[in-house]
Amino acid sequence: MPNAAAPTESLLTADEAAQLLHIPRSTVYELVRSRGLPHVRIGERGLRFTRSDLRGWIAENTYGTRRRR
Repeated sequence: MPNAAAPTESLLTADEAAQLLHIPRSTVYELVRSRGLPHVRIGERGLRFTRSDLRGWIAENTYGTRRRR
């Protein structure tokens, strides 16, 4: 299965993802569990995120506005 993240794209921690999304870190974990926030699992407990995956998730979960096609 091909890796969706570009090899040169750096991975973000949960704290960095929370800061980017302007939400608490606990909400990041809840979104991973309940709404499928895209992430990379490292070991049993480590989560990392890519900016491009987060941007895509935001676009897919934006309601009430026109989306560009």
